[in-house]
Amino acid sequence: MNNSYALPTGDERSATQNSTPNRAAILSLGTAVPEHGLCQADIGRWMAEGFADAPAIRRAVRSLHAQSAIERRYTCCPEYLQPVQNSRFAPGASPAAVPTTAERMAIYANEAPKLGLTAAHRAIVSYAATAATAPDRVLASITHLVVVSCTGFFAPGLDFVIAQQLGLASTVSRTVIGFMGCSAAFNGLRTAQQIVGSQPEARVLVVCVELCSLHIQQNCSPAHLIAMSLFADGAAACLVGKAVAQGEGLFHLEGFHTETQPDTERAMIWEIGDHGFVLHLSPQIPRHIAAAAPATLRHLFPTEEPAFWAIHPGGRVIVDQLQATFALSPHQVAASRAILRRYGNLSSATILFVLQELYQRLSRPKSMFGKRSSSPPTPSSAAFSGPSTNGTDPASLTGVAMAFGPGLVIEMVRLTLIPAQCEPAALPSHSTTLHRIASGDDEPR
Repeated sequence: MNNSYALPTGDERSATQNSTPNRAAILSLGTAVPEHGLCQADIGRWMAEGFADAPAIRRAVRSLHAQSAIERRYTCCPEYLQPVQNSRFAPGASPAAVPTTAERMAIYANEAPKLGLTAAHRAIVSYAATAATAPDRVLASITHLVVVSCTGFFAPGLDFVIAQQLGLASTVSRTVIGFMGCSAAFNGLRTAQQIVGSQPEARVLVVCVELCSLHIQQNCSPAHLIAMSLFADGAAACLVGKAVAQGEGLFHLEGFHTETQPDTERAMIWEIGDHGFVLHLSPQIPRHIAAAAPATLRHLFPTEEPAFWAIHPGGRVIVDQLQATFALSPHQVAASRAILRRYGNLSSATILFVLQELYQRLSRPKSMFGKRSSSPPTPSSAAFSGPSTNGTDPASLTGVAMAFGPGLVIEMVRLTLIPAQCEPAALPSHSTTLHRIASGDDEPR
């Protein structure tokens, strides 16, 4: 075992990690991105044009975009499709023309519900298909709504609008988790797990919506230049509840652990400014995360290794650093890199995109994520002498998901794959209620 990963062991797992009849599961996932998709190279050129009087900054912007390992990002704001000289969001826009925070929040209030509703709709329809039931019956079973976002505010809020337009019961319990950054989906999932643990019949819809592109700033600090090369818009939703049938659901939520790295509260700061929200990033973030992650992992895996890894791809360097720290193979971080490549960093929604991608990969025949880079994965290695299989069924792989947020906070969850029992059922025709919130295109963009 890699020495950087070998830490003192002991039974440090949370009590919630133990198998119980009421253990919660992610029953389905749904994701969505806005209609405006842009090639990363084109975004880099567009951003660089905004610094027409600063050749060194133009070169740095192009370089950061080229080295980001991102191919495409999406935005809810058509301003980014305009020529630089016509866009109020462009880095070179006149200070008097730059949108205020109030203007940006007006866009958020208009666009965030649309994206969140689309992701929620897809999670509901996906579960209805696999459970062989009608989407309206799934909708009626939802007792709690947890909405996660750090890129906007309004009231009545995003939770209220989603509940109302989705057609949830007027008695649905609503919770908002706000301004907690890229790791906030874990707070949403933990809340859902606790609800289901205490109310076994509960069904919790968790919706993460982030419109990061609304907060492009005019300054040219290194931290801002990095941020403008990474972040994008997207939403993800999942239905959490007790899996009542064999093979129902995607992942069991076995246990959570959170850790705050001492003396790093200034490394990642997200503040409300006059012209949008302002992000401050330290170049030391990857190093801080890599230093704290092994000990955090050992709280959930004291004696064994995860069979699969869902790492929040906050950026290429973060994935690189954690791959090296845990001696992971390219195959083990492939899902995280694929989401980064296709969408960029979607803040809190990103990890649910990764879990959806990972489940699809793990469900393929002969998929194997359990070996370190020193022993390349092969189909014949499915017996697992090291990675956790959570009991006697070698198909029940147990792995980890992790993300990072302001604090610096490291969030992790121990997950057990629920093996698919059969091919996904064909999607049923949509009900009138669900037709209202989707344009008829159910294919994830």
